[in-house]
Amino acid sequence: MKNKTAQRICLLLTALMILTSFVACGNQEGNASGDESARQTAAGNQAETDPVQNALDAVRATVDWGGRDFGILYINDISGYTEEVEAQAAAGDNTSSGVINDAVYERNALFEEYGKLHFVLIPVSNASIANKLLSEVQATTGDFQLVTQTTSGTANAATSNYLYNYLDLDIDYDQEWWDEGTLDFALYGRVFFMNGSFNIVDDDVTFVMMFNKKLQSEYRVENPYETVKNNEWTLDKFNSIISGLSNDNGDGVWDEHDTYGFSTPSSIGNTFFYGAGLQYVRNSRSMEAPELALTASDMDIALNVLNLARQIVHENNSSYIAAPGSESKSCGIFVEGRSLYYVEAASYLRSLNKNMDSEYGVIPIPKYSVSQEHYTTWSHSIGSTLSIPASVASKDADMDAFADVLELYAVLSQKLVRPAYYEIMLTTRNVRDAESSEMLDIIFRHRIYDMAMYFETLGFSGIFSDSITGANQFTSKYTSISKNFDKRMNNILKGFK
Repeated sequence: MKNKTAQRICLLLTALMILTSFVACGNQEGNASGDESARQTAAGNQAETDPVQNALDAVRATVDWGGRDFGILYINDISGYTEEVEAQAAAGDNTSSGVINDAVYERNALFEEYGKLHFVLIPVSNASIANKLLSEVQATTGDFQLVTQTTSGTANAATSNYLYNYLDLDIDYDQEWWDEGTLDFALYGRVFFMNGSFNIVDDDVTFVMMFNKKLQSEYRVENPYETVKNNEWTLDKFNSIISGLSNDNGDGVWDEHDTYGFSTPSSIGNTFFYGAGLQYVRNSRSMEAPELALTASDMDIALNVLNLARQIVHENNSSYIAAPGSESKSCGIFVEGRSLYYVEAASYLRSLNKNMDSEYGVIPIPKYSVSQEHYTTWSHSIGSTLSIPASVASKDADMDAFADVLELYAVLSQKLVRPAYYEIMLTTRNVRDAESSEMLDIIFRHRIYDMAMYFETLGFSGIFSDSITGANQFTSKYTSISKNFDKRMNNILKGFK
């Protein structure tokens, strides 16, 4: 496949040279006023310093789908999926849904115009999307060229040979509109799904920690933002802060009506595990095959995290852990100002901003230790991701043209959808201080994508959480499951390999 990056750069440079010559001629002949010249100079300077606009100009110079249909298959019965793909006529209002809707509407309109295509939206239920994808791969109807579904569903589609390898396209995935974490979620050196600026749901289901500023002041807890920046926000420090803060309301029963140091849903075990930089299965573009990730030293860390997590959950009534299906109880405790800390998916920030009277802030999940390089977190397997049906590479398919259209979709999303969701709604409207916005940047920078969360048949997905909220059987279960890892992995990948 020919390299189109150099071609785009040449076209862009040529356009800039022509523009420069026109401006120069205009100044020499006196046809442009001083103000107009200044505006053109400012516009030129802005173009030179705006990599997104430069990339958009470059891809526009080459993209051409020839007026044909270009379809995207997506789930319409899971919250947020329709919002990131489809939009009604511009709403023009200032609500969260309105701002995002207008950005998606404009993205889709420009996608059609710039790509010289007709953008076809194909909504289906989560239960039927796998069969729809299978039918497309078998019959090669060409009804759709992209698929948006859950990460777990996409992972299963990849191992069923339904998807196309992103790395076979001539695209620079190191650009900011692609998510580095999913780029390294590779199977035998091939990448079958990507996240990026076109996603909303994957960000919504990324786990973050919140704190109540009023309680922080009353309990004389040091500035959480400074603790994070000083690389001191660790699980041990978190545990020491929440110990002894809880208060019973006087009825002698510890329930959702009392005050706690920490409230959270039962998925907290996974959050602490990935917050410690751990994962069960490691895979990347450079690896021949996925392998177990927990080394002996990692297992020592995991056991220490497990011990600390059990203290946090079980000792001194420090924490309220909501049972599955009752997540609203842990949220209610925090909204009502009866919990210093709270962990949930980022989507809950919308509800907090709307319903919570007390001021709150956002910080990363605590590290295991100060020596840990990054603050890390995870996204739930229900999060959205973008994949390509294998049928796009049918006989006589122009994959250069397809790569151009895909890149146009990603760059337009970076220019329009990403600012609407992330910069306007998530980090401005749904938080109440600049420091929280800065913390969200840190949080989203390092997300862990672990095969164990997307392939439940591997057996790892619940063993850490279960060993925190219930009996501690992590070591025995991990040892037993690990013995059969190669067999389980071969069963998952046997058709794929």
